[in-house]
Amino acid sequence: MPYFCLTVFVITTAILTSMLAPKAQAETQAASAAATEMQPTQTILEHVVHSKILGRDVRLLVWKPKQDAPEGGYPVIYSFDGETSITVFAEFAGQAAMLGKRYGLVPPVIVGFAEMPGGYTMERRTHDYTPYADHYELSERPNGFEWPELGGGDTYLDAVMNEFKPLINAQYDVNRTRETLFGHSLAGMMTLHALATRPDAFDAYVAVSPSLWFNSPQRFEEMTALLSNPDFAPKDPIPLIMTVGSKESGLSNWDSRLSDEDREQRLIWKKMNAMVENTEKMADLITEQGKGKIELDFAVLERENHHTAKPITMSRAIEMAMTPR
Repeated sequence: MPYFCLTVFVITTAILTSMLAPKAQAETQAASAAATEMQPTQTILEHVVHSKILGRDVRLLVWKPKQDAPEGGYPVIYSFDGETSITVFAEFAGQAAMLGKRYGLVPPVIVGFAEMPGGYTMERRTHDYTPYADHYELSERPNGFEWPELGGGDTYLDAVMNEFKPLINAQYDVNRTRETLFGHSLAGMMTLHALATRPDAFDAYVAVSPSLWFNSPQRFEEMTALLSNPDFAPKDPIPLIMTVGSKESGLSNWDSRLSDEDREQRLIWKKMNAMVENTEKMADLITEQGKGKIELDFAVLERENHHTAKPITMSRAIEMAMTPR
């Protein structure tokens, strides 16, 4: 299947003109006017795939190391939310590539699942990143809107397994025994859902700030079912990184800029979601019942919120993927 090169690079320049003499200001302005576009530091490849399972075109955004593949192929990280994840992942992986040379380690191929340009909406994301259930128990949304259609998560995972991964396996020299699934927020919940219901689908899992409040206690019940199943006896424990920001259950510094009414509503929503408490509860469950089955690396990231926890954990995911087991 053909692929297309997609490059994204943003440069922001600040000039403190108040500190410059008039002549220097004029020279600076002339230089700024002659600025040319800088070459991107990383290149992202774009594969457009028609998914028969999803009934629409989607994109697979891929970063590939410049180094030759190691014996057995590159490790690979598959990431939900490719639109917002791939460039950050690519920058971190590029830095890890330079460091890894010292130790004879090669970074992973990064694959981001993404919609077509203009196709990304919160309604579609909510549908695709929520598992099916016969019934949903959900609180009112903070914006007062009705919940969109839910429950497309298992169909989306079918597309990942039967359409997306086979394409990557055919196009790139990847190691099929070193595959990691990465997700954040609703996608973090989907990552845990994949582990609980398809433990053989990937070799390692990374769940950042998983939305375990969604239709609780469904995620806890399915994880308990997996860990208590005598047929679930992996030869080696399955690696799982799970993180959450310490400030996710309360107000952030920026929330102080909201009106009193909006700040109160936001606090109510965050307390109901109990992101920190629910993630700690899941970590306790896995620690107590998953000995010898799941190798858990759990952290509450101090001073971090729902958004800043993601890039920190991306770096940890790359390190884990690069390290042979």
